[in-house]
Amino acid sequence: MPLVSTTMYKKINLLGIVCLCWLSFAQAQNENSPYSRYGLGDYVPQQNILNRGMGGVSAAYYDFNTINFINPASYGRLQATTLDLGVELDNRTLRANNPPRKYSNYSPNISYVQLGFPLKKGGGWGMNLGLRPLSRVNYQIGQAERLNLGVPGDTFDISTIYQGDGGSYEAYLGTGVAITRDLTVGVNFGYLFGNKDYSTKKAILDTLAYYYKSNHQTTTSYGGVLLNAGVQYTARLDKKHWLRFGAYGNLKQTLNAKKDYVAETFEYNSNTGAADTIDVAYRETAVKGDIIYPSMFGAGILFDRLGKWQIGVDYVQQKWSQYSYYGAKDSVQDAWQLKIGAQLTPSGGKNYWNFVSYRAGFQFGQDYIKVDQDLPTWTFSIGAGFPMRKPAYTNQFSVINTVFEVGRRGDNKNLVRESFWRIGIGLSLSDIWFQKYKYD
Repeated sequence: MPLVSTTMYKKINLLGIVCLCWLSFAQAQNENSPYSRYGLGDYVPQQNILNRGMGGVSAAYYDFNTINFINPASYGRLQATTLDLGVELDNRTLRANNPPRKYSNYSPNISYVQLGFPLKKGGGWGMNLGLRPLSRVNYQIGQAERLNLGVPGDTFDISTIYQGDGGSYEAYLGTGVAITRDLTVGVNFGYLFGNKDYSTKKAILDTLAYYYKSNHQTTTSYGGVLLNAGVQYTARLDKKHWLRFGAYGNLKQTLNAKKDYVAETFEYNSNTGAADTIDVAYRETAVKGDIIYPSMFGAGILFDRLGKWQIGVDYVQQKWSQYSYYGAKDSVQDAWQLKIGAQLTPSGGKNYWNFVSYRAGFQFGQDYIKVDQDLPTWTFSIGAGFPMRKPAYTNQFSVINTVFEVGRRGDNKNLVRESFWRIGIGLSLSDIWFQKYKYD
């Protein structure tokens, strides 16, 4: 069998192994963040693994085989069909001040899967389709309290469990086109969908009489169209130095939602551990309403020493003050981030490490959730892009992108603060198995 076909089969087998790993990751999640109770939950990193290695700088970034889904104008630069997969491992530690407590967990997650390809030979028009998570809801918090009925010695204990899960996702199809040699524009046509499942379970303890446990639960599913547009412009200072500009954003969107609410008594099944309903006090089903998703704007500038190094700055703002759930506001506020990052590719010579791209970056800002007061955030990142093979040998441009991030959410002034580290791996596969051969 020819070498080309053998190589193809090896890559398909590799892709199958990656998909199996993803299934294992999805089943192993055990993240627990009380802040995911608010808004649409905890927002996951929005950029691909490459740009996250540069501190999230992405507004003005593009190259011929990288799928930068944050700014769809970059699709106009695609010259190779590329399958891009991203996975990550998130470790998070929560610390509370009163009383002093500490909790740590890890969560393996799928970052994105997307396929980008040029629609015009030589570039100038490209398309991308993909699926990625936007936010996660996952928390379980226990609270114990003693209530006094007003009579000395007549007290009882109440145990309360607050629990939530869910999240939001975006499926998108985007296109970008070059208006001139230096100007590209693009748009992502996305569908945002997700669900939120919140419950409060109470149990009365240490009483002479026995009471059933109570459960108040609200389950909401939602979905709607999300349009994101972008523009990029390159000012060529000379043959080797370029100055790139980029901007992207979306307008406020209305998502259609349905929610179910139930107030019931229950008992845990002694055999299965599941909650068995005893009696339903009140129920509502399929109540229609709206969720207002906020507008967002990002802009950046990137100085490029062609083929050697890049350094850039981005600023992003999201107007979460516009957010509402069935007409009600939540503990959210406008959020912003400032991102600074760089990439260095030595190039030249025969040493493999000269073809590796080295990246570093830093970002800081204000989180969109505000419970007691502002939540300041910061993240430091380093990363690298490892070519699977030197381009000089073949027309292969596949790269393994990696990133390591460490950061914090909140400080000593907040009731709960989070510190975290993340390891991400992205497989950018634009290889010979996407090419058409005349001989096999």
